[in-house]
Amino acid sequence: MMCLNKTLNKVNTPILTWGNPFEANGKEVIFCVTGNPGQAGHEFSLDNEAITEKNKDLYNLQGQLKHKLDLIENYVDKKSKFHFIGHSIGSWMIVELLHNNNDILNRVSTVNLLFPTLQNMAETKNGRFINGFVKRMHCVILFLCQILSLFPNFLINFLLNIYLMLHSLPLFYNERIKKVIDPRILEKVFFLAFDEMDNVRSLNNEAIHKITKTCNVIYSCFDGWAPLDYMAELKKQHPHLRMVEAANVAHSFVLKSSQIVAEMVSNHIKEQKSSAQ
Repeated sequence: MMCLNKTLNKVNTPILTWGNPFEANGKEVIFCVTGNPGQAGHEFSLDNEAITEKNKDLYNLQGQLKHKLDLIENYVDKKSKFHFIGHSIGSWMIVELLHNNNDILNRVSTVNLLFPTLQNMAETKNGRFINGFVKRMHCVILFLCQILSLFPNFLINFLLNIYLMLHSLPLFYNERIKKVIDPRILEKVFFLAFDEMDNVRSLNNEAIHKITKTCNVIYSCFDGWAPLDYMAELKKQHPHLRMVEAANVAHSFVLKSSQIVAEMVSNHIKEQKSSAQ
């Protein structure tokens, strides 16, 4: 694994790569778009300033779409076909990118939407919490995180390790959490989340229709962001769409169930490749 830095849509961005998708020589490329946090501006860089009226369009949903489009159009091998993997709001971004860019759509081998947030996010259980509490208290939360950043590093590590142990999570998540709760990062995480609440509304049936034959939707029966009734509506609108339930897997699957979900995605890719031969 390598971490490469690219400036995409004016945002300095670390990109995790396995192999070299920029010189793939026509080989297939797996392109992953994470959820929130994990998007443009969600890593600290001196080049990425605080959100202002002049730069807010870099960090909202439309800016995030341009960010991914810049990577695909200007850096990934143009002869390569894609296996897209999107988690949460990353699924919405992939659907929108393919809907609006037929040249990329024509290079798709598979589309994998993991616990996708495709409609009415503000009306979900977690969406109501974001709008009802976090939106009102985000300035206080940022202030508390600023105070926390003044604590000695050993004390921050101690507190985070207690949290991780109480939630039966590996201690190596400590460093990742410290990055996210940095107020300079957290403000961008909140900013994108609030934009999601306002703008991820109706299901884009036209876009989903375009990818039905290659698409694989993985969902959970207890997802506060993509509830079962949303998944039922998706299936009703697109009865031929492949949809698979991941039993006992949470929306934030990367914390405890990454291998299970990875195998489900891998199986779909292998099946599609086999049927195409």
